Amino acid sequence: MDLKVIVKREVLEALLEVASRVYPREMLTLLRGRKRKDVVEIYEVLIAPLSTHGLDSAHFRLDLLPLDFTIVGLAHSHPSGDPRPSIEDLHNFIGLVMLILTPPYKTSRDVHAYNSSGDHLDLEVKD
Repeated sequence: MDLKVIVKREVLEALLEVASRVYPREMLTLLRGRKRKDVVEIYEVLIAPLSTHGLDSAHFRLDLLPLDFTIVGLAHSHPSGDPRPSIEDLHNFIGLVMLILTPPYKTSRDVHAYNSSGDHLDLEVKD
């Protein structure tokens, strides 16, 4: 079963803004939302505690995260422009969805959704 991902427009715009501001470094955030049947709706962005944003990668400490069942995935940027998840991305996958943002960080076309197997998922923006 393929998941469909719905992102609130304000969340999408916040993610694009963060990615643009930290460029050329990678950004990393947590995604809060809910799953209903085969749809994951993302309605909030969370900044992970003590996250680091480097030129080659971004990290945070899992042991500092609260037990929060509303975290449905991660979002991070690929300043290189490659929208596909790397092996490291897949090994560090959390939740149901990974969003990868690519330059120029302007529209929903710069946001790519994947499941934990690295399969591309449909992404819809909701007002």
